[in-house]
Amino acid sequence: MRRNFKKLLSILLVAVMIFGSAPLSGLVDLDLLSLFELKAEAASYSGTCGDNLTWTLNTSTGALTISGTGAMTNWSYPDFVPWYSDRSSIKSVTIGNGVTSICNYAFCECNTLTSMTIPDSVTSIGKYAFYYCTGLTSVTIGNSVTSIGERAFCSCYNLTSVTIPDSVTSIGTSAFINCTGLTSMTIPDSVT
Repeated sequence: MRRNFKKLLSILLVAVMIFGSAPLSGLVDLDLLSLFELKAEAASYSGTCGDNLTWTLNTSTGALTISGTGAMTNWSYPDFVPWYSDRSSIKSVTIGNGVTSICNYAFCECNTLTSMTIPDSVTSIGKYAFYYCTGLTSVTIGNSVTSIGERAFCSCYNLTSVTIPDSVTSIGTSAFINCTGLTSMTIPDSVT
C-alpha cells in the first residue's frame, strides 16, 4: 500500500512539473482524462526467509511462494515477517517441498487466505503461524510434521477442516482456540 502511494505521488508531482512549465496554448487539445488515467500495476516482491529459502509475492494474484531448502527464519514479532505489510493481498501460499519448517507468525493475519496444504517436507509449525487467518477454511498438514506451536491456528473462525497426521507428537497450548467453525477434530494417538 505504501509503495503504491509513493508511486502515485511521484506521478502527480511529475504532472504538476509538466503543467507548471508548459505554455497554456499547448494544452488546448490535450485530453486530460487520458493523461491522468492510472492503471493499477501488479507488484511483485521477493526476498529471503531463511538461509536457503526465498519468497516471492505477486500482489495482483495474491500468490505467495516459498521455495528452497531448509528452515524458515523464526521471527520474534509479526512485523518482522517480510511479507507481513502485504498480508491482506495474500490469497494463496505455495510452500516448496524443500522447506522444513513454518516459522513463528509466518501467515499471521492473512485474512484472504482460504486453504492451506503443508508439504511432507515440513516438520514443524511455529507459534502463531496462522493466527487470526479469519478466511482460512481448511488445512492439510503434511505427514512429517511432528509439532504444532502454541496458538498456531488461534482465532481462525472459519476453519472447518483440519487433518492432523500420525506424525504429530505435540500440539502447543491453545493451538486451535477460538476456531468456532471447527466442529470436530481427530487427534492421533501419537500426540503426547
